[in-house]
Amino acid sequence: MKKSKFLTAVFSAALLISAASSLTASDFRGQSLNGTTGLIATPTAHTGWDKSERGIDIGIHYISEDDGYRIPKVTLQLIKNLEIGAAYDMQPQDDSDDLILHGKFKFSATDTHLAIGGNYQKLKLHDESFTNQQAYLAATYRGSFIGMPAETTIVFGKTFGDNTEDSDLDFSMGFDVNFLPKVFNGYIHWISDFANYSYSRIPGGADYSYRGCLNTGFRLAVLKGSKFKLNVDVFLLDALEDNRSFASGISFGMPL
Repeated sequence: MKKSKFLTAVFSAALLISAASSLTASDFRGQSLNGTTGLIATPTAHTGWDKSERGIDIGIHYISEDDGYRIPKVTLQLIKNLEIGAAYDMQPQDDSDDLILHGKFKFSATDTHLAIGGNYQKLKLHDESFTNQQAYLAATYRGSFIGMPAETTIVFGKTFGDNTEDSDLDFSMGFDVNFLPKVFNGYIHWISDFANYSYSRIPGGADYSYRGCLNTGFRLAVLKGSKFKLNVDVFLLDALEDNRSFASGISFGMPL
């Protein structure tokens, strides 16, 4: 029953996002919850600085679950199309802070962008410590959603390590919509993703268990048009479930 509901939700999300057509979205890059350039839990096929050789992004997200999760992060691009970074997931309610290291390489820049990436998670739950590793392939392409310029991302991957099942696969899809561009002039984007994994194997708020997880919200590009980035995020995590929670964040980026 749970698998049937999950497949139905995936199919419905696919129909929703497949409305993409030929309009062009403006370049818009932000950090996901674990620091990877992406949406909320979903990495995109972009790096943080597609048009620059080098750059840095520094940010923090707050998740309003239990006593609150705080996730400071940094992402570096030192070689064009390659980014690396780290996030520190502070979980004060059970003294189980986690470290997430991530990397991504973009190897296509045609109409459909492609990237391979992964992360290493050093996790702690109460008195138990363990590690997980995720590898993925991401594809991002441009289109439109209800007449608004958009980018759609699809991710396939696999999580390895402790407390994982050999036959489980990772899947997510999401979109970045230039929200009402005639009104907001590209400063506000509607960010959403649906995934059967989260930013971490022990996430706050974005609980992917059983039915998958729908996350949605808005990203404000305060310095749009500048060589610097200043993004403000407001998200609803696991929006379709009773245990939904809110997340907010801010990140700053500059070329090097």
